[in-house]
Amino acid sequence: MITGASRGVGLETTRLFLAEGADVLGVARDPERLASVARTLDPEGRRLTVVAADLEQRDAPAAIARAVSERWGALDVLFNNAGVQIDGAANGLSDGSEAALERSMAVNLWAPYRLSMALLPLLVNGSEPRIVNVSSGAGNFESLRSPKIASYRLSKWALNGLTLILSGELEGKVAVNAFDPGWVKTDLGGPNAPGQPTESAQGALAIVTLPFAETGKFWKDGAQIAF
Repeated sequence: MITGASRGVGLETTRLFLAEGADVLGVARDPERLASVARTLDPEGRRLTVVAADLEQRDAPAAIARAVSERWGALDVLFNNAGVQIDGAANGLSDGSEAALERSMAVNLWAPYRLSMALLPLLVNGSEPRIVNVSSGAGNFESLRSPKIASYRLSKWALNGLTLILSGELEGKVAVNAFDPGWVKTDLGGPNAPGQPTESAQGALAIVTLPFAETGKFWKDGAQIAF
């Protein structure tokens, strides 16, 4: 199950996972865009199921869990990809807005947390189940020293913390890892980013095919990096 599946890293990851033989449930906010993705990637409607949902809404995780339960009755991979970066390029906490911090936390931390909790009963019934939280190099410890895009950095640092806590709690039941997709050309990354979302999708494939024992770590391009 992939959130943010209608564009950018989520779209390319959905495309690649389907090509690799996976069945996918894709989630995004825009129903028209999501329907277009489904028609393009799976015109016969056999292996891609789509659910339009706004992950900032408190009832979204339960609705998504029902869709997953109806589709499979279990879940192997939860790929928490949907995210926002709404800071101005130079905004710190002191010169940014509280609203930006609240929304960053709502989408980048609370949504993955609530979705993980809602889907946990289905994950434990899956085959070597795993949660992948799409984080960012902008949210590692060293990057917190930078005063720019502070709301985004703090939300991704918190997501890394969630990854570590859940990996300890769920060890042996569900593998939980963080993933840095790199700075790539998406709506979030912008047109000047050096990478492509297809490259991020390859990194996503690498992390979901790791040995099940690999948990509580941060990965980029198939290699472990520092939190």
